Amino acid sequence: MFKFLLIAAILPAVVFGQTPFRQCGAGRPTPASLTIEGCTALPCAITSGAPLVARGFGIVSPVATPTLTAFLNAFLLGLDVGFEIPDDLADACAVGIVGASCPIAAGQSFDYELNYAMELPLTGITVQVQVGLTAADGTEVTCVEIDATILA
Repeated sequence: MFKFLLIAAILPAVVFGQTPFRQCGAGRPTPASLTIEGCTALPCAITSGAPLVARGFGIVSPVATPTLTAFLNAFLLGLDVGFEIPDDLADACAVGIVGASCPIAAGQSFDYELNYAMELPLTGITVQVQVGLTAADGTEVTCVEIDATILA
């Protein structure tokens, strides 16, 4: 019985290329699904300097907002390593929103794509990465957490 449940839980992610993720915590909203190119199991392998393409599908905004700001935080052993999303990618309304445009209405559904090559100072380690979107009033619209191994 346990084997059947395990197969039923893993099969959709493998078949549809979805990436497993965790909720960032305390009821913070998540997208319906997430795909990171080349990653169908955690930890995801992320190569420093190589393009990273991730897409959250079915994000539903809990609030109306004129703007959305993207954030990306990386943690090593619970400590923030100080990585910040580049300024040119922080305005999610200008880059990243798919299937909608700002302003976003409460209850509106859209997708978000993060597509960039990042130079990471630390390699050969596994970090916990949180990626999400914040409304103009500070409300988190979505947040996912994954484990990522940083490769040189």
